[in-house]
Amino acid sequence: MARNITARNSGLLAAALLLTSISSCAAPPQEGPTSSAPQWATYTTADSSLRFEHPSGWDIRELPARANDPAGGVSLEVVDDGGRVLARLDTGIITDLSCSEPAEPASYVEYESVPMPALESKQGSDQRFVYRSLAPSGGLAAQATYAVVSGQQQSPECGLFDFFTLTESSGGRFAGEYAASSGVSQEEYLEGVSRYRETQEYRDLREMLTSLRNAD
Repeated sequence: MARNITARNSGLLAAALLLTSISSCAAPPQEGPTSSAPQWATYTTADSSLRFEHPSGWDIRELPARANDPAGGVSLEVVDDGGRVLARLDTGIITDLSCSEPAEPASYVEYESVPMPALESKQGSDQRFVYRSLAPSGGLAAQATYAVVSGQQQSPECGLFDFFTLTESSGGRFAGEYAASSGVSQEEYLEGVSRYRETQEYRDLREMLTSLRNAD
């Protein structure tokens, strides 16, 4: 059965596809603790719309904005002290999802979900942090992301849509992907995804993403 949502302009689908692949080139995350008691710093985006906390040992790299909202937006990535990309934030994104559901269902698991009432959306959406995985059928690679999202996952067979709403016309993505070493089986990958929740790095990422809030 096909699910189609009409794009608001010809660049929207490309933006959606871009958003789902931002984290795919990140190096595999370390499964050992990164810190026992990190010091935290506060970062406010260049447009003064959002702020969040992060371990002071992690750096924020501002990037050219990927926004397609005429009102603009910001893009940045959060990297650890070794330069490994842990998460990326993009705002000012107008996007619609269009896909055809495969005949075989995918296995969708939410390992954790945390409400985020401090992040208000002018569209009235309920925002939350979620850590989840999707294991498609047919031997396709599994994927796991930690992300700020609006509402519940719809049609997981279409892929993980890591997107939150913000303004009346657009939203953004604040997310990262669990990336295992190459050559692991789907079962090994999903086992690593589950174990990752027990690491200090994951706890720091969860605290950072759930601290996202409106700056004004």
